[in-house]
Amino acid sequence: MEYKEFLKTTLPHLGLRWRRFNRKSIRNRVIDRMRQLNLHTWSDYKRHVLENEEERYLLTGMLAVTISRFWRNSSLFERLEKKWLPVLLEAVSPEETVQIWSAGCASGEEPYSLLILWQESFANSGRSLRLLASDSDTHCLKRARQARYPASSFREMPLQLRQEYFANEKGTFSLRHDLSQKIEWFEHNLIWEPPPMNNHLIFCRNLVYTYFVDALQDEITRRFHQALVAGGFLVVGRKDRLPHGTGELFRLVEHPVYQTIDVPGAI
Repeated sequence: MEYKEFLKTTLPHLGLRWRRFNRKSIRNRVIDRMRQLNLHTWSDYKRHVLENEEERYLLTGMLAVTISRFWRNSSLFERLEKKWLPVLLEAVSPEETVQIWSAGCASGEEPYSLLILWQESFANSGRSLRLLASDSDTHCLKRARQARYPASSFREMPLQLRQEYFANEKGTFSLRHDLSQKIEWFEHNLIWEPPPMNNHLIFCRNLVYTYFVDALQDEITRRFHQALVAGGFLVVGRKDRLPHGTGELFRLVEHPVYQTIDVPGAI
C-alpha cells in the first residue's frame, strides 16, 4: 500500500477529504510517526490507526495544514473594522466581555491580526476583549507564542502596522509588544473535542469547510452554532461555504460572514 492509497482508504474514517492531504510534508510527518511505532508498511499503520482511538486523534493533529499569513484576505479585515465589529459591539452590553475564538489558528497570524485590529480601532472604546486561539498542532502553538515570522507572512498586512508592531531582525520579524500574553492559547482538536462556549465571533477559515467531509462539516457547524451567543458571527474562508443542511442555523449576511439564527433546542 502506497501513501496515496493509505490516505484514500483511511482518512474518510476520520471525516477528512483525503485528496487535500496528499502533500510531501505531511507524508514525511506520518512516516516519522510510523518509525516511532516501529511500523514498516502503510497497511500496518492503517490497521493501527483504525484500531486505536488515541492514534486517530494524533493522526488528525499531524495532518494539520498550517499555511497562514497576517491580514489574510485583507478586504475582510477592512469590513471587520468598518462594519462587523461595530455591529457586534452595538449588540453587546458595555459591561459584557467580547469573546472571539480563532479556531485552527496555525502559527498565530490570524489571532495576532485580530488583536492588532482591536488595538488600533477599538481599544479605546471602553470595551473588554477575550481572544481565544486554538490549534491541534502543539508545534504551531509554540511558534505562535514565540511570535517570530518571515517577511512572506506580511504581504497583505498594511506596512505601517508591521513597522509599528514588529521589529525587523535580519529579515525575521518579532512582535514588539507583549501581545502574546493577551491571547489565550490552547491545544484543541475540532474533530474530537467540544468547542469553548459563549463566543460572540468565531473565525474558522480554510479548515473545516475545506478539508472535512460533508457529514463532519455539518456536525461541527452545529457545534459552532451552540458555541456562539444568539446573533453571534461565524467567519469562514473566502472559498468556504456552510453545508446546505445547516441553513436553519446560520444566515449568510456578507460572504464570508454568517450570523446565527436562534433555533430553540438546536444542537
